[in-house]
Amino acid sequence: MNVYVVEDDLFHLEDIKITLEELGYSCIGNSADPVEAQEQIATLRPDAVILDIHLKGKESGIELGRRIKKLYEIPVFFATSDTTKDTISRAADISPAAYLTKPISKDDLQAALILARKQEITSVVATTDESGDIFIKSGNKLVKVSMDTILFAHTDSKNYCSIVTTDDKKLSVRYSILKLCEKLKGLEFVQTHRSYIINWNKIDSLHEYDQTIEIQGHHIPIGRTFKDCVYKRLKVI
Repeated sequence: MNVYVVEDDLFHLEDIKITLEELGYSCIGNSADPVEAQEQIATLRPDAVILDIHLKGKESGIELGRRIKKLYEIPVFFATSDTTKDTISRAADISPAAYLTKPISKDDLQAALILARKQEITSVVATTDESGDIFIKSGNKLVKVSMDTILFAHTDSKNYCSIVTTDDKKLSVRYSILKLCEKLKGLEFVQTHRSYIINWNKIDSLHEYDQTIEIQGHHIPIGRTFKDCVYKRLKVI
């Protein structure tokens, strides 16, 4: 799990980084500046953000947390020594994953990250048992997508994939390609490359020369590791 830390106190920053390392997590970046932090978070796309409420003497942490949740749908953990009712109430307005008081205990941080991870995994994509539809989380709503309209999915970054549909819509989900493949297990979806999953029923042709599969004008690569499995599924006459 990759975590980004927004903290302007060097002592607390080092304490959090050491605790994350001891728990087996990675601190992939940190900043004390809200603008710089948001820019880096947009690029790095961490799994979670630990955010100090009082940055440089201002309560800019709450507004930064609001933007992070709205723009990137990343769980936000507030870390602060401020336990006043007013501050907690304002922080609660954005529904943070946790409100951790400094110094942050190892057990509290571990519990918060585990709970956030489990909530994320169960909420991003949900399949229905009967209709064959899936629901993809987009902002504050779940968008229904018919399985037979999905052409393929591909990796955008380490933790994000795009699902491409028959009308050329791209729907971003917060999954690695492996996690998405697990979610679609048992359905007509096959991994053809380390970065691609295809809907097998949508294949138009297979180009042996350049080892690609064509689906409605899209050319999907066939990776060397997946070549044998792909060819075994083909019925060639």
